[in-house]
Amino acid sequence: MKKFLIVIFISLLLISPSSFAGEVIMIGQGITKEIAIHNAMRLAVEKEVGAIIDSETYTKNYQTISDEINLKSRGYIESYEIIREIQSGEFIEVEIKAIVRSEELKTNLMNRLEKKKIVDTNLNDPRIAVIAFDESGGNYPSIENEIIKAMKNQGFNHIVDLKQVNSSVKMRLKNAENDLALIRSIQNQFHFDNLIVAQIVNDNSASTLSVKMISMNTGEIIFADSFISNQNRMFTKNNPSRTIKNLSRQAAFAVSNAALNQAALIEQHITILVTKNTLDKFGQNIQNLNKRIKTIRNVNDIFTRNLNNGVAELDINFDGTTYELMTELKRIGFNIIEMNSNYIKI
Repeated sequence: MKKFLIVIFISLLLISPSSFAGEVIMIGQGITKEIAIHNAMRLAVEKEVGAIIDSETYTKNYQTISDEINLKSRGYIESYEIIREIQSGEFIEVEIKAIVRSEELKTNLMNRLEKKKIVDTNLNDPRIAVIAFDESGGNYPSIENEIIKAMKNQGFNHIVDLKQVNSSVKMRLKNAENDLALIRSIQNQFHFDNLIVAQIVNDNSASTLSVKMISMNTGEIIFADSFISNQNRMFTKNNPSRTIKNLSRQAAFAVSNAALNQAALIEQHITILVTKNTLDKFGQNIQNLNKRIKTIRNVNDIFTRNLNNGVAELDINFDGTTYELMTELKRIGFNIIEMNSNYIKI
């Protein structure tokens, strides 16, 4: 039902009436003429946004809308002319008449709002960590920034800084999906849900950028792929060539799309961590516990991943979000100890 309402909400946004005249007169200030013109453009785009969406949507999604305007305000201006220009103390003030590409603005903005709605609703706005390094553990912030930018464009807003991770941990991150102890350790330190690891490997002819996205709650690999540069175009920290930038953008686009596709799935894969106290209530009988959980509508399958020393780990295929499953578990009598974007502890 909630997803049906989301579709209605998005549809209403896309068909809501708006003015497409596109001509806006606005004043901007700055310490240079260029900055003043840019600020006037940004304000012109903001005014046009006000004609496209209602105030409640604007308020709820202020950061997303603000990011879009700051990132692409010039791109939404078809043309402009300066009506007036004056020096006001240390600042230059310009008044411009701008033609705003309202249709393009509407399409791009609504796409971003739609993506953010999907991520917020299906994954409870997960925290994402991004780290890029080479064979010796050296950082590549330019690659990290490309991935972060792509993730934010897809509606993922909570990015965790991993600058404190040392070289030895980076080396272990290469095979992090097989190192559950490392996953738990890093998760406890930085408190995030998904980790994107980008590793650079150089050989004599080319460079390869291998990217993985791992669920820190389950160890599941959500995405894995490798991107190979042209021959003789090696990765170096001091030579961020166009080839390397393009390669980084390819990887960023692919992993961010995979993350959004995961968020858009109606059926989510959710882990339930069962404590000894909870399992004791079912006489340490995992089948009886599973039968109880299966009474919840939209639970499709339950798989017992681990059963050790009186505690259990279950994989649930559920048509809904972690929050919705948590609500249903509470309704049928389970005590919720902890919850994250893709696991629940009971």
